[in-house]
Amino acid sequence: MDWTSFTECFLDSCRARGRALLTVATYRADLNAFGAWYEESTGAAPDPIAITSLDVAEYRSWLHRRWKPATTNRRLAVVKAAFTWAAGEGLVTASPAAQVRPVAAERPGPRSVDGRTLSALLREAQRAGSARDVALITLLCQTGLRIAEALALRWSDLTIRERSGVVVVRKGKGARYREVPLSLSARRALETWRKTRWPDQTPAQDAPVFPGRAGAHPLTSRAAQQAFARYVRRAGLQLAVTPHTLRHTFAKRLVDEGVSLDRVAALAGHASLSTTARYTRPTAADLEQAVSKLDWV
Repeated sequence: MDWTSFTECFLDSCRARGRALLTVATYRADLNAFGAWYEESTGAAPDPIAITSLDVAEYRSWLHRRWKPATTNRRLAVVKAAFTWAAGEGLVTASPAAQVRPVAAERPGPRSVDGRTLSALLREAQRAGSARDVALITLLCQTGLRIAEALALRWSDLTIRERSGVVVVRKGKGARYREVPLSLSARRALETWRKTRWPDQTPAQDAPVFPGRAGAHPLTSRAAQQAFARYVRRAGLQLAVTPHTLRHTFAKRLVDEGVSLDRVAALAGHASLSTTARYTRPTAADLEQAVSKLDWV
C-alpha cells in the first residue's frame, strides 16, 4: 500500500468515527506533509511498512527546528494516530511512532489581567448602572470564586461587617467547603448592591445574592458571560476577559505578592498544590514586562 492509499484509508476510518470535515482535512494535510518530508529526505516514496521509529524521530527533530512545539506535537500526534490505526488493522506489525515522545513545551501561566483592565471592566458596569454586575466583578476578582460558586450564593452565605467579612462556599468543585475572607472593596460593592436592589428591606437569607430577571432564581452563567462580553466590547479591550479570567487574576496577584502556595490553594479551593503552582509560571505579559526593563530608549 502506497502512502496516498494509506492516508485515504485512515481518513475513511476517521469519517466513520464521526470526525468533523475540518479535522479530516487537517489530518490529510499533516500526513501529506510527512509523506513529502520522507520522500525528500530519503529519496524514496514513503512505504508504511518500511517506515521505522528512527524515521519518525528524525521527522520530529526536523519539525522542532522549524515549528513551535504545539504545531510539532500536533503533526506528530496525527502520524501516531494513523500508525496506531494501521497496527490495529494489521496493516503494519507495530506503530513506528509509538515510542516517539512529543516535544516538551513550557506552558505559560493561566491568563490574568492587570489593574487597568479590571478598572475598565468595572467602569463599563458602572456606566450601565448595574450595581449587581459591579458587585459580581468585584467579588470574583477579590475572592477567586468560580462563576458557578458566586451565582449559587445566598445571603446567608455572606457575613459583612464594618471591619471584616467572609463568604462561604458550601459546595465548591468536588463538593468541597471553604470560607474566603471578604476584602473592604468586596464588602462595599456587595453592600451597595444590596441597598440598591432591596432599598427598603433586608433580603431574605435564602434569596440569591445575584438574582436573574425573575428575581427568585439566580442569574445564569450564560447571562453573566454575556454581560462580561458586553462590557469587554464597550471598553474596547483586546483580551477576551471572562469570569474565570478574574479567578486566575485573583490567584496570580496573591502569588505575585508573595502569599504562600498553601494559602492560595486554600483560598482558591484547589485540591492539589500542583494546580496552584501554575500561577508561579510567568505569563506572556510578565515576560514582556521583564524584557522591557532592558530598554534604553
